[in-house]
Amino acid sequence: MNLTAFISKIYSWRDKYFSNILFLWILCLSFNIITFFLIFFKISSGTQTLALHYNVLVGVEWYGKGLNLYFIPAIGLTISIVNYILYRSLKDNRYFFFPITRDASLFVQIILLMAVIFLARVN
Repeated sequence: MNLTAFISKIYSWRDKYFSNILFLWILCLSFNIITFFLIFFKISSGTQTLALHYNVLVGVEWYGKGLNLYFIPAIGLTISIVNYILYRSLKDNRYFFFPITRDASLFVQIILLMAVIFLARVN
């Protein structure tokens, strides 16, 4: 194997790997936007007081203004931004923390989207 073939193999691996990472960050952002718009359309449907917390045993525990639900995508966006900053700073360390930053952001966004969907069904 000559040097140019080896370098081109490394570059093709790098482009494939980093395009997947970019896809995951775009997926995190799209889940956050979907969460935001789901809350926006639920609030604009006319009801001002919405369920903010639901417990399986008791039912709805907290009622409040629908605008308080915007904290859910705001927290998700904050977590994703912090994880992206960590991802950029740990770019050279590919062992443990590098993949955890992007995977944790995606996991958090999915959990928050599911929470908003369940709250929307309760309301």
